[in-house]
Amino acid sequence: MSIRNILVTDRSVAEFCSIFEPEITVITNLLEQSESCFERYFSEPEKQKYKWVREFTFMTIESLVTATRLMIEGHINASGNTMRISYESLSLAILLSAERNVIIDKSKKAKPVNFYKAYEKGNSNTKAHRAIDNVLSNADTLGLIEGGEWLKQAKNFYNGYSHASIMAMGSLMLPSGKSIIAGGFYKEKLDLYKDHLKFIVRYANHLPKLIEAVGLRNLTNALNGTKPVG
Repeated sequence: MSIRNILVTDRSVAEFCSIFEPEITVITNLLEQSESCFERYFSEPEKQKYKWVREFTFMTIESLVTATRLMIEGHINASGNTMRISYESLSLAILLSAERNVIIDKSKKAKPVNFYKAYEKGNSNTKAHRAIDNVLSNADTLGLIEGGEWLKQAKNFYNGYSHASIMAMGSLMLPSGKSIIAGGFYKEKLDLYKDHLKFIVRYANHLPKLIEAVGLRNLTNALNGTKPVG
């Protein structure tokens, strides 16, 4: 197929959807639950306590939907990179709505700080690429119950798709040695598709509860509830 045809013609996702119909059904249902949670807890921006939390929560969901679509189309690297954006967005939403101070400096003498105020001031330790590590290192403080392991595994997995890595290069090659351009469905990639879908399903399964917890923390004091995240 020519570069022009790759760019401007429709490419069917029917074969992928047929083989992975059970996984796609589960993911779709969980994403719809996440969307409902977002609409319930973030429908009135004027009532939010913390600026940006609503936006990062929305980006969490949107990036997960986009990453899933990219995976169905066979864009493995783009899907992996977009998944990392989703994880980072969720981590920032959790940190910005934190009800307790957290440690974001790696120094042995580091003291807990108000993440929201530090982010507002542009502290380099609050940047997006550090968000997941900041959540992991403050998991107990943030109330991330049973969440550290899956988040850590996901970070390690998707790091390889965020840079020009050997892992990223591998997604562009078939076992036969043939290189592929711009996604598409290949049966030789079934195991790789399965690996990615497992991470997407697991993440989507956690997301409705996480959005609810962040949403409750992000409401006004009168409506605020305290629930563990995880």
